[in-house]
Amino acid sequence: MVDKWSTRRKGDYELRLTRTVNTPGRHSVELYLFIPPETTLSARTLSEQQFFFGSVAHSFGLMGLQGGDRAVKNDESFALLSPYFEIANSSWLLRYKASMGRLRGQLNNTDTPGETIARALRLSQAFAQRMRETQPSRDRQKRYLRQMDIYFSWFAEQFFLECMTRDSFSELDEALRQSITDFLQQERTHRKEQDYLRDFQGTPTALWNRMSLYDRLLEYPISLRPKVAELGSGTRKLVKAATTMFIMSILTYMLFNVRNASETLSITLLLVIALMYGIRDMVREDMINVITRRLRRGKPRWRIRLRMPYTRQQVARQLVWVDYRNLSDLPQVVASAVGRSANNDDAQVICYRSLLKPDKDTLEHDEIRERITLDFEALCEMIKVSRDRLYVCEEDEESGFSVQVHPIERQQDFHLLLVSEQPGQGHSAAQLWRLRLGNSGIVQSKSKDPNWPSPEEQMKRSWWDRITAVFKKN
Repeated sequence: MVDKWSTRRKGDYELRLTRTVNTPGRHSVELYLFIPPETTLSARTLSEQQFFFGSVAHSFGLMGLQGGDRAVKNDESFALLSPYFEIANSSWLLRYKASMGRLRGQLNNTDTPGETIARALRLSQAFAQRMRETQPSRDRQKRYLRQMDIYFSWFAEQFFLECMTRDSFSELDEALRQSITDFLQQERTHRKEQDYLRDFQGTPTALWNRMSLYDRLLEYPISLRPKVAELGSGTRKLVKAATTMFIMSILTYMLFNVRNASETLSITLLLVIALMYGIRDMVREDMINVITRRLRRGKPRWRIRLRMPYTRQQVARQLVWVDYRNLSDLPQVVASAVGRSANNDDAQVICYRSLLKPDKDTLEHDEIRERITLDFEALCEMIKVSRDRLYVCEEDEESGFSVQVHPIERQQDFHLLLVSEQPGQGHSAAQLWRLRLGNSGIVQSKSKDPNWPSPEEQMKRSWWDRITAVFKKN
């Protein structure tokens, strides 16, 4: 079974997808973003390179093993040494946040949240107890544990305060609601006793930014550092040399013929020579881009080596593809997965594909959290601001008729299809979201059931269909 990706909105423009990798081998992820024809997307308005470096962030972090964190905590010879102390505690915190993220996703998809909230409460209480039992002796480790304690207290409080704002919270068992209130009161008392109150002061924006900084500092020891290398530079150089040789050969041949035809140097001849060189400069770059793109079609654009922050040890390799395609160029199973709403012949599709191969030794000691963050700000800017107004006539008993003016925000529907496949399995799984974007950001994000073949149907396909699908994908 392929692990499902959990989604979460982050800010006005960002959507975050997260899953856990725990199986050695080649992990394939394909993202298809279906662009409505009203959006003027092209390689000129948003190039593939700009999309890769600006609109998508693919990150990885080590989470440790589910049954091994307690053993690491009890092994003082390992846990009390830096940077192993920071690595062990960071992976432990990352696993807690991942569990709470899955519970938050379950809350959004259930009508009876009592059991899910109770599990979150037990998980938070156990994490707080085990974390605060640790008493390091070094100043550096004390500072790190203090930041971790502050961030956990704020993170857990935000989760349960968010639960309290739900309409179904009042329907929960009274004992559970009282337990949540007691837990929040214990956290406030703990902050006062540990002199944490200064970190919780300030405006909401300042507090949020401070906790975001703590989050980045805490995740640094286990966040894998990417080393990006762009592929295809050698192919482009060869194409550039070949096109230069071809064009210069034609120009030289034409110049010799012109010289034989007219031995006198005239203004007309000079203009013809200048025109030839102008045509060369105008055609040469486009020819290089077209030939290079055709030769590189289906091949990865970037190679990424993922390394540990302290030891610089390589733990995984990643290949990335990014290209823009028309709907007719996609495999039929992908085009039909989104339904009729996105099947427009003029629609363009942004295709992002990642192939991750983690080292086997890494997954023997850790699980990897894989996270894809999509930033839709560049696409939202392409949605024109609407100046339309809707006028509504309302009757008032005192003043008679009154006219209300409502500004209209222009919105467009995007479809995001995610196809993932784990090693050792002959089938893939798909998830689909409908994203409604406006000029000010993401308006709505809704999960849908994709029209994707079941594992049994995929396994029944003939060998010829599988080979054809691979060639169409490339």
